[in-house]
Amino acid sequence: MAPSRILEDQKKVFATPTFNGLARVCARALLGAVLALAMALAILPALAQAEDECEGMGFWTCAPKMPDFKLPDLGGIKFWQEDSKKGRDAYRDGHDKRALKYFRRASEEGDIVADWYLGHMYRLGRGVDQSDAKAFSYYSRVADQFNADETNKKKVRIMVDGLVRVGDYYRRGDKAAAIPQDFGRAIRIYKLATTFGHPAAEHGLGVMNLRGQGMKPKPDLGLKWLIKAAKKRHAPAQAYLGNLYWKGEFVAEDRTRALMWYILAQATARPDENPEIIDRLDVMLASASEEERIEAEARATVWNDQYPVDGQPRQASE
Repeated sequence: MAPSRILEDQKKVFATPTFNGLARVCARALLGAVLALAMALAILPALAQAEDECEGMGFWTCAPKMPDFKLPDLGGIKFWQEDSKKGRDAYRDGHDKRALKYFRRASEEGDIVADWYLGHMYRLGRGVDQSDAKAFSYYSRVADQFNADETNKKKVRIMVDGLVRVGDYYRRGDKAAAIPQDFGRAIRIYKLATTFGHPAAEHGLGVMNLRGQGMKPKPDLGLKWLIKAAKKRHAPAQAYLGNLYWKGEFVAEDRTRALMWYILAQATARPDENPEIIDRLDVMLASASEEERIEAEARATVWNDQYPVDGQPRQASE
């Protein structure tokens, strides 16, 4: 996408109440050199923590590839914020209550990585009562910090992921959480996020183009977006394609191809994020013939070789 288009999309996103904080981010660029250095030293712990969150946690929406960037050597400054580090370690070990305590403390200090984790915890109900309203609030805090000029690639991934999570809530809407269904806002967010290669944004645009949500239905374009996300091994997009082929909706019915997509989706689906994918595959396999299952597994192997989970295509044997 051309720079002018990206800027235009940003303007549309920033015009919404959720993203008013972005103006404040831009204003920071006007501060003096001394203040800028002081701020940089203050946020270095959060930046460094963001360095490994996407890969380390394995959240399926966090996969865009960005240019390499290395922080300058500032004399061995301790990079980790203690509360965030303890929270992350506790979360990974399944000690949710402990993680919650540390993340809340870090969040009060303005740590967007902690906000990102808290969004996940409230969305999934880990260590807290499940609350989409609170999850949306924390994701919005992350999204409000989005800055297209940010040079730290891992921090950008977290900010863009926060944007997409907000976009997902607007696409679906949630009356219980007082989140209105707003297709226009979801589209603007997704389009911005796709410029960073975010697969969940591609999935969202695929669904909206297929269903004509906030736009004229464009099934061909919708399928292209879903395939684009599927090539990045985005489990929900692969499962969505599987459902389409199983039902014969927008595509010719093909049970073997449907099974292939679900087999691929299961390989990257997280049980806590998408248990329905695993359950659905079991149901489909139970009703499939042995011939359909064998062919689906063979097709999945071919696709996996071409678009592996680790992103490194297999080399053909000589």
